[in-house]
Amino acid sequence: MKEIKTTTIYTEDRIKKFLKFYYFDKIKTIRTILNILILIVIINFFTKDDRSTIDIISFIFALIGLLELNTSFLPRFNFYKLKRKKDSLINTKLNYVLKKNNFKLTTDKDEYIDYNTLKKVIETNTDYYLYINSSRSLILGKDNLSEEDINTITNIFKEKVSTYIYKKNV
Repeated sequence: MKEIKTTTIYTEDRIKKFLKFYYFDKIKTIRTILNILILIVIINFFTKDDRSTIDIISFIFALIGLLELNTSFLPRFNFYKLKRKKDSLINTKLNYVLKKNNFKLTTDKDEYIDYNTLKKVIETNTDYYLYINSSRSLILGKDNLSEEDINTITNIFKEKVSTYIYKKNV
């Protein structure tokens, strides 16, 4: 395999898209359980004949929880929190050199990461989301890659990473 060199710029749109995907992917099961519990609280509120103050407060919190769990509120909030940081990732440029068994990541320093140490790779139409561990992820953009390079990279991830997922409409 020849080396594949590419650059990914962490634009605002790219980061927003990743945060939204990451949030909804990460808490899928928990979100379902919490939605069921919130639905029970809401049904309980409407089936009671006399409602106390605690019932009204619980109902209000249930509605807020429903909105928070099922909208992009938290990813947007996290994006704006990230944007305000002094050392924000926005407009950071990452250089990748992809090889047969690992890739080199260059920002301020060089870092080599073996494919088989990646926790998970999720491919979307525009990017690869590389999960290094539970607290660190990278975005590898496809915008500077040829179809041949994309196919090569996809095959490497499928072969060497324990969890590879393709999300078509993300």
